Amino acid sequence: MPESEVTRPPFTPRRIALIAVVVAAAAWVGSTALREPEFPDFVASGDPIDLPAEGTFPQASLEEFEGILVGLRGQPVVVNIWASWCAPCRTEMPLLQSTADTYEGRAVILGVASNDDPREAQKFLNDMGLTYPNVFDTTGEIRVALGLTAYPTTYVFGADGAIRARVNGGISEQRLASLIEDALR
Repeated sequence: MPESEVTRPPFTPRRIALIAVVVAAAAWVGSTALREPEFPDFVASGDPIDLPAEGTFPQASLEEFEGILVGLRGQPVVVNIWASWCAPCRTEMPLLQSTADTYEGRAVILGVASNDDPREAQKFLNDMGLTYPNVFDTTGEIRVALGLTAYPTTYVFGADGAIRARVNGGISEQRLASLIEDALR
């Protein structure tokens, strides 16, 4: 064997320890990525408030948001938190509009713009031609109460008002339809 080639024993204690650390880290990352997110401890309360009228984009406090959810009890509600600067949000908005049209009368889609400039958010809604109800999270209290960790995030509330599902990041048409169908049962 040439002098330039050095042979090492295949498994020294140091290499075994390094492999163990890498495997443990990979297992932790994998289990974290695949784990269903924990739901926030959130239950809407208060007096019922009507959904915003089509074509409006009102500012909403946490109390008003809760009132909207209370007013919608009896049917599933999909709450999508978004921002105009968020590329995945822009991608999924036509899907949310289509879903709102498909499930009209059986489930409600409610958009919540948060951490955004209200003028940019309104312009975005107008440019996209979205007609399902949207509100603007004026103080950030809504996103905090729901434990938002990523934009967009979609929450599915059952007819009883309890959170049934949360999807961090973009959502597919199949996943959204499946979650709504489960909430309708």
